[in-house]
Amino acid sequence: MFWIVSYDIPNDKRRYRVSKILEGYGRRAQYSVFECEINNDKREQLEMRLQREIDPEEDDIRFYPMNRADLKRVRLLGKAELQRAKGYYII
Repeated sequence: MFWIVSYDIPNDKRRYRVSKILEGYGRRAQYSVFECEINNDKREQLEMRLQREIDPEEDDIRFYPMNRADLKRVRLLGKAELQRAKGYYII
């Protein structure tokens, strides 16, 4: 499944740790937005890792699911690209 993960974290140290974790699961689309193509097990794993890093009183992380129909309706302007995992071919 394709997920958009965004965050708003005021603390520099926590924000850096969260961004490093997210880099292991997806591609940075904007400064605080990642595109992640991961299954539910990976998403749960990611949520648990992020939960350990954040301050729930200050930090905000959001997961937005995107199904195939949603992805077809995404509109990009400027240099934006929607990064999808490429299929692999065995020859």
